[in-house]
Amino acid sequence: MRYQEPPIKKTTGKNPKYYIRPYVDVFKQDGTVGRTKQRFYLGSVESTSKNDAKAERQKVLNTLNNGKHVLQAQVEFSEILDVFEQKFVNVKGNLAASTQAKYTTHLKKHIRPAFGPRGTAEINTQFIKDWLKAKEEAGLSWASRSDLRNLMRCIFREAIGWGLWQGENPAKNAKPGRKKMVWRKRKLTTEETRRFLLELREDVRLIVMVVLFCTLRISEVLGLQWKHIDFETGQIIVEQRYWRGDLAVTKTADSERKVKMGFLSGLLQRYAQGTHDPEEFVFSVKTEKGTCRDDRGIRRYFITPVAKALNLYSLGFGFHSFRREAITEIANESDPYQAMRAAGHSKMDTSLLYTLADEKRQEEAICRIQERVLGPTGLLTGSENQQPTAIVAHQNGPQKAKVISSDENDEFATAFIFNLLDGGPVATRTPDLYRVKVAL
Repeated sequence: MRYQEPPIKKTTGKNPKYYIRPYVDVFKQDGTVGRTKQRFYLGSVESTSKNDAKAERQKVLNTLNNGKHVLQAQVEFSEILDVFEQKFVNVKGNLAASTQAKYTTHLKKHIRPAFGPRGTAEINTQFIKDWLKAKEEAGLSWASRSDLRNLMRCIFREAIGWGLWQGENPAKNAKPGRKKMVWRKRKLTTEETRRFLLELREDVRLIVMVVLFCTLRISEVLGLQWKHIDFETGQIIVEQRYWRGDLAVTKTADSERKVKMGFLSGLLQRYAQGTHDPEEFVFSVKTEKGTCRDDRGIRRYFITPVAKALNLYSLGFGFHSFRREAITEIANESDPYQAMRAAGHSKMDTSLLYTLADEKRQEEAICRIQERVLGPTGLLTGSENQQPTAIVAHQNGPQKAKVISSDENDEFATAFIFNLLDGGPVATRTPDLYRVKVAL
């Protein structure tokens, strides 16, 4: 932080004004930063007191002395975007190929049209919020808006590091809006999953099964080489991914993992049929023109037609659907932590977002609770002749239930027996004594 406090001066002429001439950082023609004096007006002498002029001077100097004025006032945001693409997006090995392609598309389609022509100093948190709100009203999905917000954060974070932006990151507190899914995430039943798998070609079926049972991303499946299949321990070693011609490390460090294959190990051994070069890729889908290792082609020509033929297709149906199924099933069969580890997520919240609502299992769980709580009361049978019972109170508390005749007219008589989960009776609470008829 620097310090300067130039004197307040007055202009000459008919309408004199107070002004100061502090030093301001500017860009030179060669791209370096220099300093020059610049005039700032504080108000007219006629309408502004000397104390008001001093207060206004302090506001200006607070900005200048803290370095927040602004080289960015002299720069169009498009220049920052150019530097961001050159030094961050297009640097080899800096981003995964899929992320690099996504950033390039978002910059071209969404960010440059809205922000590029503007002066950098015009952009603040409220401007970004309004932009995201407009995207929401235009129908852009929550996931895409979240990507745009995260990309804006990244742009300003890098710009701060390069000295092109001074002050707080304006995208930090911008929110993408309320989360609302564009399409419903449908969970296939066990029978539907079985029918779908049986209709697939063997090579495509195995790709789907590795995603469905082992939680791998499709890029991780296509990145598997035979050296990553350990038949002795029954594990798949995930340490790289293949995305549309680009072979690279996994998405995150947590994505490097070992996943058990279960019975899939035997199916893969049968599929292998002999020895293979450890560097050979495990999965390549044969076509009339050769082989296909592009996830889009496999989905379009081998996955979607089968799903539509079986009336199982819905928007969003594809490899990501199978991965969600896998994470959901592992979470149900073991616990969310094991699902997180198998999926290669670094946060539990991410795994929970992937889990789908299993309505059948929910209903089974609810029915078990209802049977345990209401079964002894007879309420589940729907019988009108069910005879109510009451707690029989003795000196040492309730001991047994006594049947109450149905012709008794006590409006407070009930049909409840208080039981623990294991069926044992529990003591009646004081308020319950007013509602339960006690037989002496």
